[in-house]
Amino acid sequence: MQVIDSAPRVAVALALALAACGAEDGGEGPPEPEPALCDALGEAIDGAALESHMIAFAEIADANAGTRAVATPGYARSAEHAVATLEAAGYQVERQVFEYPDYELVGPPDLALAGPEPRSYLFYEEFRVARNSGSAALEAPLTPIAIVPGLGNASTSGCAIEDFAGLAPGAIAVVQRGTCSFNDKAENAAAAGAGAMILFNQGDSEERKGVFSLRVDAGTTIPVVSVGYEIGLSLAEAGAAGHLGRIQVAGREVDRQTENVLVETPATASGRVIMIGAHLDSVPAGPGINDNGSGSAAVLELAAQLQRCAPEHQVRLALWGAEELGLYGSYYYVATLPEEAQAKIALYLNLDMIASPNSARAVYDGDGSAFGEPGPEGSAAIEAALAGYYAGLGLESGETAFDGRSDYGPFITVGIPAGGIFTGAEGSKSAHEAARFGGEADAAYDPCYHQACDDLQNYDREELWINARAAAQVIGDFASGTLPLPPPVTPRAARPSPRPPAAAHDGAVDSHSHPPCGDASE
Repeated sequence: MQVIDSAPRVAVALALALAACGAEDGGEGPPEPEPALCDALGEAIDGAALESHMIAFAEIADANAGTRAVATPGYARSAEHAVATLEAAGYQVERQVFEYPDYELVGPPDLALAGPEPRSYLFYEEFRVARNSGSAALEAPLTPIAIVPGLGNASTSGCAIEDFAGLAPGAIAVVQRGTCSFNDKAENAAAAGAGAMILFNQGDSEERKGVFSLRVDAGTTIPVVSVGYEIGLSLAEAGAAGHLGRIQVAGREVDRQTENVLVETPATASGRVIMIGAHLDSVPAGPGINDNGSGSAAVLELAAQLQRCAPEHQVRLALWGAEELGLYGSYYYVATLPEEAQAKIALYLNLDMIASPNSARAVYDGDGSAFGEPGPEGSAAIEAALAGYYAGLGLESGETAFDGRSDYGPFITVGIPAGGIFTGAEGSKSAHEAARFGGEADAAYDPCYHQACDDLQNYDREELWINARAAAQVIGDFASGTLPLPPPVTPRAARPSPRPPAAAHDGAVDSHSHPPCGDASE
């Protein structure tokens, strides 16, 4: 990976505390837009403003059942906060409404051990229903499928149809998480004649022990539910002893509407457009302050500071809806973009989870040097620019897989160069990463990933400030012409569907399941 040294543009001591970057300017009002200010856009990012957006998102979640998930009042209030912020900064806001498929339960689900000591499990706290689960009510034998217990296990349970050999027709398959997608396991269970599938957490690490949310493809024919590791083992043991389980799920697919929020600076003579975006929604389980209040806050603050500069190229900023359900907002945007508009987009920068409390700061592997999956031409230059910014401050940065599992995915599908910043999700930080980035080895990058505790105590304020500045500086450098833009993209006739298949996501209702970030060798 070539690194562009941005030290001359970022020679601002890191000791400039967050409080300092939020200092008052004496009340003189914003300066007139100037091209030169684009070259110092990173320095303009205000730590106090970032914090105010994070507090606003937390307060919105607190007032709306603890979530900012799409199709909830919390998401609607988050969008209103974004719109109000952007309008106050002088933008004309586009609220792009789109339709996406959702799934809802039409009756209370049930999971129970039928005997010899009956036990019913609490919905959501102890078991969850997969999005797009099939519907049925049954009492049937529990059948463990190739279970591998213990820390450090490499479970492949349910990944091969042969794992289900001997399964009685209509039995409840008890399957362990690991290796292949949730949907692969569900498809194999259904093909083997299972009446339902219980998927329990892998238990290979402390972070993979609790109950978890999951998703399977629309059209799944059998009930699919998840439980934590300990409950899963107990059900597997009960099944090995010949006991029965009971499952009841009744659900249906429904169409809903939500929105993306977009703004842009004035068009310029170059005709080129630089984009940056972040998803605005959280998962239903929590407020989503790191995931992805952090990226959203950075986009909102960048939008405010962009009004201070007069870029050579137009900048467009987006807050995406329904990312957590499958990148629906960004897919809709790209799929409905006219070819001439698509051709104008020079690059896209994605901000998703940029303030993890046990961060391993990473940029997307645009050149493919770490993970062997390079992005479209120009992606390597984005990676180099971000890495160069960090190097100029004497900071480490690593690489994370460029696998399309966040909102940059639709852009690279049509050949638009992309990049971005990611600081880690549910995976564990290695000892090598801890030596490079600080923090705690063998602990999750984000211990509250997709949980109710993803709140104001669950993000690193300095990390947010650093990464928001990095994104702003790189956008400013490309927008001002300091860094050359990639060559124009030839529009592709086959653009992604406005309603992507579940395979576009990883099936975990988890768009951040990257390999360990920061070091491709571990």
